[in-house]
Amino acid sequence: MSSLSLYGVSFDLVHLLLTSIGSVLPYPLDAWITNGTLVLVLSVLVFAAILLAASMINTIVLIWWERKLLGRFMDRRGAMHVGYAGLLQNFADGLKLFRKHTFKPAEADTLGFFSGPTAYMVTSMILFGVLPISTGWNSGSLPLSLLLALAIFSFAPLFIFVSAWSSNNKYSLMGGMRSAAQMIAYEVPLLLAVVAVVIVSGSFDLTTIVTEQQNYWFWGPLFLALVVFVAGMLAEMERIPFDLPEAEAELVEGWNTEYGGMLFAFFMLADYLRGLVGSFLVVLLFLGGWTMPSWVPGALTNFPLAGIFWFLVKTYLVFGLFVWIRASLPRVRTDQLLRVGWNRMIPLSLAAVFLAAALVTVKCLPVFGCLPSPGV
Repeated sequence: MSSLSLYGVSFDLVHLLLTSIGSVLPYPLDAWITNGTLVLVLSVLVFAAILLAASMINTIVLIWWERKLLGRFMDRRGAMHVGYAGLLQNFADGLKLFRKHTFKPAEADTLGFFSGPTAYMVTSMILFGVLPISTGWNSGSLPLSLLLALAIFSFAPLFIFVSAWSSNNKYSLMGGMRSAAQMIAYEVPLLLAVVAVVIVSGSFDLTTIVTEQQNYWFWGPLFLALVVFVAGMLAEMERIPFDLPEAEAELVEGWNTEYGGMLFAFFMLADYLRGLVGSFLVVLLFLGGWTMPSWVPGALTNFPLAGIFWFLVKTYLVFGLFVWIRASLPRVRTDQLLRVGWNRMIPLSLAAVFLAAALVTVKCLPVFGCLPSPGV
């Protein structure tokens, strides 16, 4: 089962290892070690471990990237004391949170209190197994990978509300309801912006969507959809100017008032995991994914792991845009947030859908060129 995909490499490594071990074991242990089911299970575990390591490393680097960028925007140096250029600061913060004890309120619901933040983080991590990072990242295409990613991404309001409700704190409950209302309000225009991309690409498969951008990236002709999608992502990730749940800290701390230690770290880590996933989706839908324009010299696109390298470069630039917005804009009020979501973003997203339909009808644009045949 040799393959150029990351899962194929995991399978080959496990198969080689178990075959080597089985060759020195007596019967029937050798047959049990080299059993196809065991090889398959261990291959999935190795693949999942690689995904976990890659997502966590990128998330930690992303936090450092934001700290350094915010420092530059504020005319300071950012994290710099722990490790070279502050690279180990996040590990020090994580170690501090690992050592803190988590207290549960006496009247809190135990199942919801502990499962809410865990599910919030786990569902964010599952997305890394769905999103294609490059042609050799996962084994084959998922026909509905975009739909699956958005469905998993939309679980967040439920887990936040469960965490808030189970805390048995009225301030947590109100903060959870505000957070859920914010996310739901911006999911509608976000999905409509995705519809514009689906209309032009003709597919829900993220790999196909990237392939359909071979003539031009979608950010140009679908610029309005890009603006709506980025605004919706900022609200889904609860980042400035839509960080109303974070603003609850000025009073008590909102929906995570009762959480501390590693459970609080789960929430903060999941927020950055979702920030990384949001940047991934922007790159996949509007910036050509792991591909580069034809005018880029071949030496810059044909080296090993070039697709992953350029994908991550685009991802960090997109997240840099998120940080730039955070450093530039003030926080909006709750009524302003909901008014923008329902009264402004939805009409703009509908206009983006109509523009996408017009683009499919015209097929060619003077500056960008022509669309490829859908699905080809």
